[in-house]
Amino acid sequence: MARRATTRPQITVIMAVHNAATHVARTVESVLGQEFSRVQLVVADCASTDRTPEMLRRAAERDMRLDVLTLDTTNTWHALDEALDAARGTYLMVMGQDGWLGLQALDRLVEAAEEDSLQLAIPSYSWDTYYSTGERSSRVTALSSERCFERAAFRRDAHILIDSGLFGKLTGTLMERDRIDELGLRFSLIEDEQAFFIRYVEDIDRVGSVEAAVYHAPQTELLDDGPSSAAQYARCEREHKRLLSLIAQWGMDKDAELVHAVHCSHMSAIIACVEATCSARSLSSIERNERVRDIVEAESTRATIEVLHGSHRDFGLLYGPIARKNVVTCCLSAKLMQLVRSSHLPIPGVVASGSAA
Repeated sequence: MARRATTRPQITVIMAVHNAATHVARTVESVLGQEFSRVQLVVADCASTDRTPEMLRRAAERDMRLDVLTLDTTNTWHALDEALDAARGTYLMVMGQDGWLGLQALDRLVEAAEEDSLQLAIPSYSWDTYYSTGERSSRVTALSSERCFERAAFRRDAHILIDSGLFGKLTGTLMERDRIDELGLRFSLIEDEQAFFIRYVEDIDRVGSVEAAVYHAPQTELLDDGPSSAAQYARCEREHKRLLSLIAQWGMDKDAELVHAVHCSHMSAIIACVEATCSARSLSSIERNERVRDIVEAESTRATIEVLHGSHRDFGLLYGPIARKNVVTCCLSAKLMQLVRSSHLPIPGVVASGSAA
């Protein structure tokens, strides 16, 4: 017999899925199996061709808190809008199709949001990377303690969120449904997680972190081809420009800590782009070197190097070659970093598989 919801949900969790049969059962159970019962789960199935539709149908028959939308599109942004339109909760959370919630995550997030009148509640994130070798690496990213930021404090301490990698992370966060509507936010109009997040927080009044609530975000081994590495770099530059624009809008583009955090984030993304480019199997050595040269000589990269002068120890093997515009050494260092991760060698600046950051 299906479990029926008798009251309006306090929170609606939405997700878009496509051919997710290998993990959708865990994702759904992590939401509906929470001790927190006043939850609505809306899953938009994007034209799946595997067992996903049948698995969702059976789960919905067992628990009426699950609403399944069957769509004929694979556009996940459109699907999330359809799910948003079906949401009835006071709060909203977006989940990835392979993400899952830790025990009591919803209880803790909603409790914090209600106690402190939060417009955004940020959980801890557990990143689990699964490699083709069968190995797994895990790390947890969280603020050091539960904190509540009012507008001025949120802007002043935004560097903490940027440094931790939590600024711009939309999935797993708790948002106010009414605020989304008031701002006229829709996923299909923005089609970018960070851009949606920034629009939501640019004039926000109260933000909180909830360390005890954990959102698990499984990762997959990165094996980029040429177009993917190019797209990754384009995204890196868009995200950097957005952050620079936001802090300028806040009138904080001279704040040393915040500016440093923005450029640290940019450098980490640049390094990831260089690594992806150097591992691109479809590129010739000439094409690879040209792309790496474009990255390291870009005006934005040089501006970041200038801001971070003296911080090279924070970025490992690739920072020096990037700073010196040494393309050949960049490629050699990227190869070495890949070797280190697969062999667990303890080289400073490189997080090996199985370690925690």
